[in-house]
Amino acid sequence: MSIITIATSKGGAGKTTIARLILGRLSLSGLRVAAVDADFNHTLTDWVRTAAKQQITVEHEVDEARIVPLVSSLHDAHDVVVIDTAGAPTQATIFAIGCADVVLVPCQTSSADIVEAIKTMNLIKSASMMMKREVTARVVLTGYQPNTNISAHIEGESAKAKLPLMETRLHRLVAFQEMSFTGIVPTSGPAGLQGSNFLVEIEALGGIPQPQKMAS
Repeated sequence: MSIITIATSKGGAGKTTIARLILGRLSLSGLRVAAVDADFNHTLTDWVRTAAKQQITVEHEVDEARIVPLVSSLHDAHDVVVIDTAGAPTQATIFAIGCADVVLVPCQTSSADIVEAIKTMNLIKSASMMMKREVTARVVLTGYQPNTNISAHIEGESAKAKLPLMETRLHRLVAFQEMSFTGIVPTSGPAGLQGSNFLVEIEALGGIPQPQKMAS
């Protein structure tokens, strides 16, 4: 069993898109997946209940005192629990980071996103020190547009800040955007390939409990 937390203090960075991708693809692979939606906007909850095509358990919870007990309960009955945090600094986010095996920090191609990614990584480091254990964390570049000046700039700023980046960049692709209303996670084409590569990386970090054959 494993717990993946998706966190950044900035809204619109791609947290829920990443959560949909992970939950949908892992469900297709046969894993039992659950989500804790700690965002006040409950976007992930709405998606699971109205659009998602896979079997996904979801609970909406913004009370920081209830996050850890809820995650623990879901963890006992599922292979992977994904926590989608709020796009603002909250105590619930700190608890979600503290109980995670892997934390993913989404970062769009903007200077503001880099600033927030740095802040979030520092928060994760503080949580690690407090718990006296290292919390594995990676920054995920989302909405990526290869061979553009802005992407080159973001790559440079990330390197300068020594941010630990996932090798897989999630490009600005229609298939990722369409998930929000079709409920269909991409398993083919460029988006499907990026999703597969992304999950392989998460597995290597310890975020997926055992090797699984991903849908392709």
